[in-house]
Amino acid sequence: MEPLRVLELYSGIGGMHHALRESGIPAHVVAAVDVNTVANEVYKHNFPHTHLLAKTIEGISVEEFDKLSFNMILMSPPCQPFTRYLLIQTIEACGFQHQEFLLSPSSLGVPNSRLRYFLIAKRQSEPFPFQASGQVVLLLLLLLFTCEWISVC
Repeated sequence: MEPLRVLELYSGIGGMHHALRESGIPAHVVAAVDVNTVANEVYKHNFPHTHLLAKTIEGISVEEFDKLSFNMILMSPPCQPFTRYLLIQTIEACGFQHQEFLLSPSSLGVPNSRLRYFLIAKRQSEPFPFQASGQVVLLLLLLLFTCEWISVC
């Protein structure tokens, strides 16, 4: 399988990038986007070879997105209360299927019960890179656990 080309939005200090690396999934982060200058300095230290865009996602043109040629987006939007207003487009209309999960670090024995929402989407014609839904949950828990301990929120 060819490595995924990943765009990391709201990249912060790189928690999602680190979790992706730890997952073992073949992937290359083509760019990271965050407006926070302090977080960007830490990100540069953690991932010096990743292209970092110091801007808001609204400041990225369609042409810039197209040039990145990504096939996966990871993001870690700002902490509450901002994520309450996250709007998700109807992805089925765009030829995607999806799976949704509500997971908590307590599922891994971590004494934190903050429930998190995860959505995984893929083109209808392409299979998920996981063999079973249990593997999906384990990957999401790994991402959740890693980001929870790295998070600056």
